[in-house]
Amino acid sequence: MFCYKRKDFYIEFRDLRYFIDLVESESYHATAQKNQVTRPAISAMVKRLEEECGVQLVFKKSSQAPLVITPAEQVLYKRAKKLVKEENLIKIQVKRANANNFRLGYSELAGKAWLASVITHLNQGRMLANIETKEENSHLLEQHLREGRFDVIVFSRLGDEPLPGIKTTPLQRYQYVLVVAKDSPLAQLDEIRIAEIKDTPLIMRHKRFLSRTSLDRLFAKTGFQPTKKLIVDNIDATLQLVRQGMGVSYLMDIAVENVPCVKAIPLVPSQLSYCYSSLGIRENFIPNEVQKQYLEILKKNQDLN
Repeated sequence: MFCYKRKDFYIEFRDLRYFIDLVESESYHATAQKNQVTRPAISAMVKRLEEECGVQLVFKKSSQAPLVITPAEQVLYKRAKKLVKEENLIKIQVKRANANNFRLGYSELAGKAWLASVITHLNQGRMLANIETKEENSHLLEQHLREGRFDVIVFSRLGDEPLPGIKTTPLQRYQYVLVVAKDSPLAQLDEIRIAEIKDTPLIMRHKRFLSRTSLDRLFAKTGFQPTKKLIVDNIDATLQLVRQGMGVSYLMDIAVENVPCVKAIPLVPSQLSYCYSSLGIRENFIPNEVQKQYLEILKKNQDLN
């Protein structure tokens, strides 16, 4: 059983998990049900924590009244969340230490473009059998890397701001463009201002995608808002709608490469936005010998880009 222990301070992680659930649900009954224990077991947990901390954490004015959140409870809750998260990561890392595979997450466009050359190098080293790959959007990749679901990710970012817990290496820069049908009057332009599409439907991605984040920043910067818009998550569907003349879209330039019947129009310099593909490794990742071999190949491939 995991515990947090000092000479004068001893807390079991099980108690911290129960405590987190109690604070979030504000119910002894709900906490007991979630953890499949009795209500007295939750009351005993609170008593143990209060004895160890030397302060009252939880109290109720009456049996029917809601829980009263004390300042001490708030402090313990925030610290407990961090400790339990670290406990879960320790368990994952210990299991990964004996694994003979390598887990790589990659983003829809930038990651997929980079993955092809990685697979070629892995195939030359006869190492394809032990690699697991999964495609996700960049926001999820960051989250799942921190949680230990991936060993390495190839993902997209809008800038070079530091990411807590992740070591990043830049790979390539891409530009956001407006994608229009080749037979559209807009296709005659060499560059475009976002306001010039005010009468044209704008096909946008969902807010969880990086291109939408970049587009929303452009709206905030220019004050422009489309009068007609359509939310489509799938890039292939987006490009198909553009080809059919149903509207224009805002995507990375790599999305339009070798795609027939559409054209990428750069925005004017003051409205340009870039996206950077990056290699991300969890800062506390301790690779075993098998995983080190994969990391070495990734590093060599990174140097070739």
